[in-house]
Amino acid sequence: MDYIENEELTMEQLLAEQERELDKIKVGNEVKASIKEIKDDYVLLNLETGFDAIIPYEELNMKKGALISEVFNVGDEIEATIAKVSQKDGLIKLSKTQSDKKNDYKEIKNAFEEHKIITVSVEKCINNGVFARYGAYSLFIPISQLDTKFVTETNAYANQNLEVYVKEINTKRNRLVASHRDVLQERLDVQRAEKRARIKAEREAEKARKKQEKEDLFNSLQVGQKIEGKVTNIMSYGAFIDIGGIEGLAHIKNLSWNRVNKVEDVLSEGQEVSVYVLDINPENKRIALALKDINNDPWELISKEIKVGDVIEGTVVRVIERAAFVQIREGVDAYLPISELANERVAKVTNVVNVGDVIKAKVLEFKPKNERLLISIKEANREPEEDISEYMEVEDSLGSIGELFGDKFKELEE
Repeated sequence: MDYIENEELTMEQLLAEQERELDKIKVGNEVKASIKEIKDDYVLLNLETGFDAIIPYEELNMKKGALISEVFNVGDEIEATIAKVSQKDGLIKLSKTQSDKKNDYKEIKNAFEEHKIITVSVEKCINNGVFARYGAYSLFIPISQLDTKFVTETNAYANQNLEVYVKEINTKRNRLVASHRDVLQERLDVQRAEKRARIKAEREAEKARKKQEKEDLFNSLQVGQKIEGKVTNIMSYGAFIDIGGIEGLAHIKNLSWNRVNKVEDVLSEGQEVSVYVLDINPENKRIALALKDINNDPWELISKEIKVGDVIEGTVVRVIERAAFVQIREGVDAYLPISELANERVAKVTNVVNVGDVIKAKVLEFKPKNERLLISIKEANREPEEDISEYMEVEDSLGSIGELFGDKFKELEE
């Protein structure tokens, strides 16, 4: 009897202890447990407290029609919410659906607050949008939020997985709204920004390359060098010529050794020419060019052929009020003043010479470095004076001057 009473007391103690442990298990708490056994309509789990718990089929948060054995295996760990605790029979019911919903809602809320992308699966299409599943929740994506392009038919999105941003959470209306369009637009913006940055970088690289090429070309130029170029712009004072990425100025006076009245008489825009480098200014990066052949200066060449006192031949090329310009050879014009046209006074230059006349004149002054050549027709036509110096040497043996030139004086008297 004592044994029986003690045994009954022990059972009472065990039951009391069980009740105390069950009291610790509160509805709504989250637990993790491993599957101990799988049945057709529930799974059995072993809790850390030593109690067994079940999750009914409808609380496993599975797709309709799916078999438990197809989704879960013995030993799988499941996180679930305590849904019911029965003190009478010690039965504990769990809900994976509730736990999943809590976790899913946390993730949805976190995605909304931190503007994170989540992936949803479209499960239903209607005229003005689609419903998509994220865990235990259904989110609505309006038709205007499906694409960056205009969408008229939503059925094309059926069963698709879409990356979305959560746009609205309304717990009172049980409404969750998402946007696939914002994800696409954001990526388009990133692509466009990357493209712009790439194009900018390419342009800057190309600009730097061209700049370096210009620098290298500029540094390689030498005075007197002959180089090919293209006329880019014509001004009244000269022409700008591109010589491979950099421009130089060919002043009107350096277009020809002959006189040039208008730049357009010699050059035209777009014309390809050979030019010579006259001067290089490293400080302001300016280049002076010449179309005329600077290596064959006609003034330098003619300086070896004529000198002051020579009588030379030339063609009148220009007449002004008090003088005429005479071309001795291409690039060399001599100055013929009106006072040097004839011995007598000349009222008008054209009374003696005109453009096109070929004349002979005497060189009065010649300074090739200054490109100055002064000539005279008057001096070229002057009769040479008779040299009588030999007769001016009076000696005793020849007598007086009267005697010496007696015959000459007689001729003059006659």
